[in-house]
Amino acid sequence: MAVEPHPPCTRRLHGLCSSPFYNDTIHLTGVYIFPNEGNLEEFFDTLTVHSNHPSHEPHIYAGDFNAYTAEEIESHITALDSHTLFCRMGDTNPAHSPASPLTTATAPPADYRGRLLLKMLSSIEFIITNGRFPSPSPNHRPYTFFRKLNTYSILDYNLIAKRHAPLIRTCQVFQNL
Repeated sequence: MAVEPHPPCTRRLHGLCSSPFYNDTIHLTGVYIFPNEGNLEEFFDTLTVHSNHPSHEPHIYAGDFNAYTAEEIESHITALDSHTLFCRMGDTNPAHSPASPLTTATAPPADYRGRLLLKMLSSIEFIITNGRFPSPSPNHRPYTFFRKLNTYSILDYNLIAKRHAPLIRTCQVFQNL
């Protein structure tokens, strides 16, 4: 049984931060995708529409996408971008890779959601930030889901437009809090 999509919620934050780096409006969209959610394409289309804010105002998506992206790089990242952005450290477990770009909804759900997430990121030129600022050490991956000993993955993401990446000073995943 498919579950109806949980609608994303976007909030406009203004003047909440008196930082020497940024003191303007930020848009924050909270996301939760149920593990058995239906209408995934429609849900990601809705998220894409939520990215329509003035280009100078950062927009952050944060939440539980229940999606696997492994170490796949967003397809809009160019060679020049890869030198100016950051080192990507993702989930190294091959079982946590997104589905093939040619896949259909018959792929395992987290793999398929990962492919739809990467497709959305490329269409709106957003990047995954969690665990990438500063570059994590190889033995400290930015895992966000822990079940039992040695069972972990990345299912939760923080996303921002590539053009706003220079505003980020740090974005880390804290474990065991």
